[in-house]
Amino acid sequence: MSYIQHSPYILKRVLFFILFCNFSMLYAQSDSLAHKSYEYLDSLYLKYRYNNPKKANLYADELYTKAQATEDDRQIGQALHRKAFIAYKLGNYENAFMHIENSISIAKKIKNDSLELKNESLTGNVYLAKGDYNNAINQYIQAKKVARRIGNINDFLLSDHNIGMIKKQTKDINEAIEIFLANLEAVNTYKDVNLERLEVISLVALSDTYLRIKNVTKAEEYTTKGLQKSSLKKFKDAYLILSANNVIINYQKKLYQSSIQKAYSLLKPMYDYSSEKSITTLYLYLGKNYLKLEQCDSVIKYFEKIKVITAKEDFEFPELEEVYHILGTCEARLGNTEKSIEYHNLSAQFDEINDSTNTVINNELHRKNDIIPLKEKIESLDDYGQEQKSRATLWYSISAILILSLLLFFFLYRKKQLQTKKRFQELLQTIDTLEQSKTESQPLKTTASVITDENVLGILEGLKAFEQKEYYLRQDCTLIFVAKKLKTNTTYLSNVINTYKEKSFKSYLTELRINAALIRLKNEPKLRAYTIKAIAEEFGFKRQETFSKAFKAKTNMLPSKYIKSLKINNIEN
Repeated sequence: MSYIQHSPYILKRVLFFILFCNFSMLYAQSDSLAHKSYEYLDSLYLKYRYNNPKKANLYADELYTKAQATEDDRQIGQALHRKAFIAYKLGNYENAFMHIENSISIAKKIKNDSLELKNESLTGNVYLAKGDYNNAINQYIQAKKVARRIGNINDFLLSDHNIGMIKKQTKDINEAIEIFLANLEAVNTYKDVNLERLEVISLVALSDTYLRIKNVTKAEEYTTKGLQKSSLKKFKDAYLILSANNVIINYQKKLYQSSIQKAYSLLKPMYDYSSEKSITTLYLYLGKNYLKLEQCDSVIKYFEKIKVITAKEDFEFPELEEVYHILGTCEARLGNTEKSIEYHNLSAQFDEINDSTNTVINNELHRKNDIIPLKEKIESLDDYGQEQKSRATLWYSISAILILSLLLFFFLYRKKQLQTKKRFQELLQTIDTLEQSKTESQPLKTTASVITDENVLGILEGLKAFEQKEYYLRQDCTLIFVAKKLKTNTTYLSNVINTYKEKSFKSYLTELRINAALIRLKNEPKLRAYTIKAIAEEFGFKRQETFSKAFKAKTNMLPSKYIKSLKINNIEN
């Protein structure tokens, strides 16, 4: 009894003792570092910056203190950059910006191009992490100019890598992959030990990018290569990201329990390495796995954690739209109609914002950044600082390259022509099938063999009438519009379409519009004379870009190419 009464007092004493010991150890370590040289402290920082940023932060602070004592501008500027990098790694973006600004001032003062370049690149990384793509672009372009001036291949390729990361984030997937593959080719060409980290982060980027387009085979290939070249001791940050990609790979391969186990095993290592922000992706896939296992309570548990983290932390989480959509679906299944509608509305808002942002950013990238082909890039850097070659050698080299380029161009052009012709013929067969299905009376097709729910039958019959009357061609055709026509609510309508049409409302609407465009463009020569913008509006699209993107996704060719093929083949109805 006496022990129980005094246990709170004893517990307080124990906690105080532990805190005192930790403080004493920290003070002792800091005190011992004060006697070490700047160069020794910098070597420790470099050792831990990727593998243990929290530990590297201690050395960065001591570096700065020692640099200030010596009043050496070069060391102070470098130490500030070290502090900025660790602040970025730990998610303290405001501190990172502050240290970068001070470091750049010193770099310009002492005319240190290398330090200026590192700070420009790091500024871009911080903006990218915050989701501020416009400012990130400006910084990366500026960094690329400095890298070109210095003539360092690693810095130059790293600038391209960073631009590729923006393209990946804004869903310009093909060009992102092109950049990452070009950098890998450059690494293999140069075989420079200084390019070792660039090789690893290129493998990480390719793994992540292929996962975004659900190419599991390619993603697994680059994940395996990346894990072979990294470990918990070497490039720990890349190793942890690749390990998290294995969680996603297992999910995409429908190995849900395995994916969940891998995610749980990574939660603590990733949190200990960086911060709470780093585990949001693991929470996302824990939720998605539990959704597949039809455990909505667990889905909501982990997605609510994502909501809390994104609300209190200053960073970009592109999958937030998906989080809200799945939360809406789960709340509907649990009968929470009001919450379901709220989440679906939030998801729709994010979808519209992201679509607009991605278009603007990619247009800006194409305007500001001319991506130089790899061979030209390497040649321009190789030539930097070398003596001018003889005119005769240069002339022969240019002639050979031009001839090879022309032959390659002709081969690729011919190959592309044949591929386009084949795609067009396959597309005509698809259109014939679509036309037949429109003229013939089609029974309701659903995933379920028998539908006993009269409400569901009513909605599906209503959708059939909706398709026959071509309401989907109206620009004001939204989920709310269709729900009103069918005299139901948006949540119930969305769930019926998801379940029985096996696609979201947005995909369902887009498919109807593109199918209509394919048929009418084939059968109405006058319509082909319209501008692409006018054609887009004719089929319910508000923006030409959205129409072209949806058309290509469906047919693997742009509307203009389809119209040209119709004219070439003299397709008249």
